[in-house]
Amino acid sequence: MRKFNRAGEPAVVQANCTKWNTQWVASCGSGTSPAFKWYTLEGKTAREHFMPALREQTQRHCSFCDGFPIEGVSNETVEHFKPKTKFPEHAYTWANLYYCCNACQSAKREHWDSLLLHADAEDYSFARYFEFDFTTGQIRPNSLAAESDKQRAEITIRLYGLDSQSRRRNRQLEARKCSRSKVDPVQIDEYAYRDFIAPAQT
Repeated sequence: MRKFNRAGEPAVVQANCTKWNTQWVASCGSGTSPAFKWYTLEGKTAREHFMPALREQTQRHCSFCDGFPIEGVSNETVEHFKPKTKFPEHAYTWANLYYCCNACQSAKREHWDSLLLHADAEDYSFARYFEFDFTTGQIRPNSLAAESDKQRAEITIRLYGLDSQSRRRNRQLEARKCSRSKVDPVQIDEYAYRDFIAPAQT
């Protein structure tokens, strides 16, 4: 999870998110379990209005695993950090939405824990919560962190599936590719798993 700053809320979203949230809350309170469908405005879904700003604020990397590029190898998904079924009042809230890959979204699904980390939090830094084993590609809680920070890291790793065997392998493959290319630090955004391949820049 690489630190990023949240972009400003798109004007069309700011003007309509309260109405959309209210509509979704009403749907969820109708006694049924409705399938979520993005509302439409000006010929585009709300998702299409959200996506450009969400995509660019992480330089097109997944907000959680830092996978890149998402397009072509995964669907571009919008992750509801607080699940829309459990927190319907935040289904369209800008601060609750993240650019995400299929793997992270499929791992988390509708699970939730109040200790879950998000990389645009003001006090978040990768090194505070996590560390890598550069031999195996494993991600784990920072062994020197406070116990409360370790707990938050453990929950985040588990819910987003950040330490699966495929994730470990992909980090190692990307590191080798970067090493062969002798990447200039200013080009780091062109690679996935930036906190793994360039720890000095975290």
